[in-house]
Amino acid sequence: LTIPSKEVEGGVANPVYFRGKDLKAEWDRQYPNEAFPTLKVRELNEMFLAMIHPGGKDESVRNMVFVPIAESVEKAKSCGRSYKLGEMILTK
Repeated sequence: LTIPSKEVEGGVANPVYFRGKDLKAEWDRQYPNEAFPTLKVRELNEMFLAMIHPGGKDESVRNMVFVPIAESVEKAKSCGRSYKLGEMILTK
Protein backbone atom coordinates (compact mmCIF):
# COMPACT_ATOMS: atom_id res chain seq x y z
CA LEU A 1 0.00 0.00 0.00
CA THR A 2 1.39 3.39 -0.96
CA ILE A 3 0.19 6.97 -0.93
CA PRO A 4 1.37 9.99 -2.94
CA SER A 5 3.81 12.28 -1.13
CA LYS A 6 5.69 15.42 -2.16
CA GLU A 7 8.15 14.92 0.70
CA VAL A 8 9.45 11.48 -0.29
CA GLU A 9 11.88 10.68 -3.05
CA GLY A 10 9.95 9.32 -6.02
CA GLY A 11 6.69 10.89 -4.82
CA VAL A 12 5.35 7.69 -3.24
CA ALA A 13 5.32 6.94 0.50
CA ASN A 14 4.64 3.88 2.62
CA PRO A 15 2.00 4.95 5.13
CA VAL A 16 2.03 4.02 8.81
CA TYR A 17 -1.44 4.13 10.35
CA PHE A 18 -2.25 4.35 14.05
CA ARG A 19 -5.61 2.61 13.68
CA GLY A 20 -6.42 -0.53 11.75
CA LYS A 21 -9.71 0.90 10.49
CA ASP A 22 -7.89 3.80 8.80
CA LEU A 23 -5.56 1.37 7.06
CA LYS A 24 -8.49 -0.78 5.96
CA ALA A 25 -10.35 2.27 4.60
CA GLU A 26 -7.34 3.27 2.48
CA TRP A 27 -6.88 -0.33 1.30
CA ASP A 28 -10.54 -0.54 0.27
CA ARG A 29 -10.20 2.78 -1.57
CA GLN A 30 -7.14 1.66 -3.54
CA TYR A 31 -8.02 -2.02 -3.96
CA PRO A 32 -11.82 -2.32 -3.79
CA ASN A 33 -11.98 -5.83 -5.27
CA GLU A 34 -9.12 -7.42 -3.33
CA ALA A 35 -9.13 -9.12 0.06
CA PHE A 36 -7.55 -7.26 2.95
CA PRO A 37 -4.07 -8.77 3.57
CA THR A 38 -2.58 -9.94 6.84
CA LEU A 39 -1.20 -7.00 8.80
CA LYS A 40 2.43 -6.61 9.78
CA VAL A 41 2.91 -4.86 13.11
CA ARG A 42 6.11 -3.17 14.22
CA GLU A 43 7.04 -1.51 17.50
CA LEU A 44 6.80 2.26 17.14
CA ASN A 45 9.97 2.93 19.16
CA GLU A 46 11.88 0.43 17.00
CA MET A 47 10.74 2.29 13.89
CA PHE A 48 11.76 5.68 15.33
CA LEU A 49 15.20 4.35 16.22
CA ALA A 50 15.66 2.95 12.71
CA MET A 51 14.61 6.30 11.22
CA ILE A 52 16.98 8.46 13.25
CA HIS A 53 20.00 6.12 13.29
CA PRO A 54 22.84 7.94 11.49
CA GLY A 55 23.89 5.95 8.44
CA GLY A 56 21.10 3.49 9.10
CA LYS A 57 20.77 0.57 6.73
CA ASP A 58 17.12 -0.30 7.43
CA GLU A 59 15.55 0.36 4.02
CA SER A 60 12.07 -0.52 5.30
CA VAL A 61 11.75 2.89 6.97
CA ARG A 62 13.16 5.00 4.15
CA ASN A 63 9.84 6.16 2.64
CA MET A 64 7.56 5.76 5.65
CA VAL A 65 5.18 8.53 6.60
CA PHE A 66 2.88 8.67 9.60
CA VAL A 67 -0.79 9.17 8.77
CA PRO A 68 -2.51 10.98 11.63
CA ILE A 69 -5.95 10.06 12.88
CA ALA A 70 -8.50 12.40 11.23
CA GLU A 71 -9.89 13.53 14.58
CA SER A 72 -6.38 14.45 15.75
CA VAL A 73 -5.89 16.64 12.67
CA GLU A 74 -9.16 18.45 13.37
CA LYS A 75 -8.24 19.00 17.04
CA ALA A 76 -4.77 20.29 16.13
CA LYS A 77 -6.27 22.80 13.68
CA SER A 78 -8.85 23.98 16.19
CA CYS A 79 -6.40 24.60 19.03
CA GLY A 80 -5.07 27.75 17.38
CA ARG A 81 -1.37 27.08 17.90
CA SER A 82 1.10 28.44 15.35
CA TYR A 83 3.15 25.25 14.82
CA LYS A 84 2.76 22.97 11.85
CA LEU A 85 0.80 19.77 12.14
CA GLY A 86 3.22 17.03 13.12
CA GLU A 87 5.91 19.44 14.30
CA MET A 88 7.46 18.42 17.59
CA ILE A 89 7.80 21.09 20.24
CA LEU A 90 10.75 20.45 22.56
CA THR A 91 11.04 22.30 25.86
CA LYS A 92 13.38 22.05 28.81
